[in-house]
Amino acid sequence: MRDANIAPLTAVSAVLDHLDSLGVLFKSPGGITASHTIARAVLDIAIGPWFLLEPGIGERERVRRYMNLRLQSLKEQTQLETGSSNTAIRQHAAERTSQIIDAARRHGFDVRRERDRYKPPHLGAQIPSTTSLASEIVAPNVPVLGPLFWRLGSAVAHGQQHGLTMFFEQTDQPVQPTHGDVAAQMQASPKDTALRCGGAPLAAISMLQRLYTQYGWPTDRLKTAVSDVISTWQSVAEVRPPRVPDTFLSNERMPRQG
Repeated sequence: MRDANIAPLTAVSAVLDHLDSLGVLFKSPGGITASHTIARAVLDIAIGPWFLLEPGIGERERVRRYMNLRLQSLKEQTQLETGSSNTAIRQHAAERTSQIIDAARRHGFDVRRERDRYKPPHLGAQIPSTTSLASEIVAPNVPVLGPLFWRLGSAVAHGQQHGLTMFFEQTDQPVQPTHGDVAAQMQASPKDTALRCGGAPLAAISMLQRLYTQYGWPTDRLKTAVSDVISTWQSVAEVRPPRVPDTFLSNERMPRQG
């Protein structure tokens, strides 16, 4: 139980580091295209502690979720090396996985998918998909928004032509009048950038709210920071009305299982 409560702090630190990096990119003349992938990383990382720190789920459920996150991480470690089945990384991951499964069985947890070659074992229900959790952490009242932010930040999309065209703006300067070609330049407006990267601050806010609730920390300064962040984002993104959404001013929503 102690590990389940302490583990989120590492991910929280990573989220804050990425937010700092996002600020650097916004100020850099050449950082706009990279900012979207960093924003997605913030959303990706924030989902873990947010899911783990859901209030009201009980100690046993929190431990179960933490163990599933550990099993998922260990499975990913085994896939880092593909040249040999007997490496130090694979052995360590396999040993830790066996220890978790053995301990889970002793404490009455239902172990599933233990022999699956590609997917990690899990206790009880498996971890919900990233897109389903993204819809809840960002804006539960607008469930399509979270997955949209997540997809807009895809490194795969940004490496392809259809992703790069998000940053093209036609200049109406003819290049080859015979064929009707015109010039285009790479740029992005503050409004567009704020809208595409909005998942990062919203996810970080939801994560920090749960962290403060779980640890019993005073929330006065957090509420002030949340209000400032939301107001600034809404102003730059030209989102109206310019007020903090009720979902971010209230405490937590009803807990979910699984």
